[in-house]
Amino acid sequence: MPVNAGYEYVNAEKKYLDAQTLDQKIVALEEMIRTSPKHKSSENLLAGLRLRLKKFLEKKEKNKKTCKSSVRGIKKEGFQCALVGFTNSGKSALLAKLTNAKPKIDVHQFTTFIPEVGIMNYNGIRAQIVDLPSIGSANFDMGIVNTADCLLIILETLNDLEKIIPHLSRSYGKQIVIINKIDLLSQEELRKLQEKVKSKKINGILISCENGLGIKELKEKIFRTMNVIRIYTKEPGKPKSNIPIVLPQGSTVKDVAESILKGFSQKVRETRLTGPSSKFSNQKVGLYHVLKDLDIVEFHMK
Repeated sequence: MPVNAGYEYVNAEKKYLDAQTLDQKIVALEEMIRTSPKHKSSENLLAGLRLRLKKFLEKKEKNKKTCKSSVRGIKKEGFQCALVGFTNSGKSALLAKLTNAKPKIDVHQFTTFIPEVGIMNYNGIRAQIVDLPSIGSANFDMGIVNTADCLLIILETLNDLEKIIPHLSRSYGKQIVIINKIDLLSQEELRKLQEKVKSKKINGILISCENGLGIKELKEKIFRTMNVIRIYTKEPGKPKSNIPIVLPQGSTVKDVAESILKGFSQKVRETRLTGPSSKFSNQKVGLYHVLKDLDIVEFHMK
């Protein structure tokens, strides 16, 4: 430690000692160099720090060129959402709010250095949520960004969106813009932000991972983005099933039957329907009747 080092340098040094990834070490070293005293007795220290930083930057560049990475492969399961954003935007905290995952949450930068996966269960449907390393990290996974069904773009300020969009140019998934940390805003600031999102016609939502504001609405928005319907089956004389069959929007009665067992639709003599797509309860419908979310289908066999 240099002579007369201030508290900023001491904090930066602590971050460096606690760092677990190359990116974290680089950020901490840069902060140590910036906050180190600039006088003759600290010249050797600064030279050592700069040399160490140079080696770390060369190592990072080499890893990029040789595609070396500690990122483990993620098997896509069903509908997949990828959490993308800058460091300390709250991605890991949001993953914990949406799913059963328990990621490491820290104030230090680049805490997430490998993808974290959780499953969101919402009203009978499941979605895989992948928290990617932050944009700017050597382990940021463009492969998952490009193939995910939906990108959850998490921001601290709306201005960050313009910086993130270029990283998503090859993705085909739908996008939901999530502005986090609204608990830090005044009522007037919140009102202006809501108006700005609306005026720019952004498919977005305002949340706070700190107090849970907007999390339920976000789950509903993800569900709507999936473009699926939940269909319950029912045996004659018995209550409906507790677990729905999840199908794409526009599916028919025949699709429900075939999802139960291939060829099952050929054994159906009659179908009774109760729900949003029926004109009345227990309506008799054909195999090509188009269903709506939360319909209840009752099959009568030949």
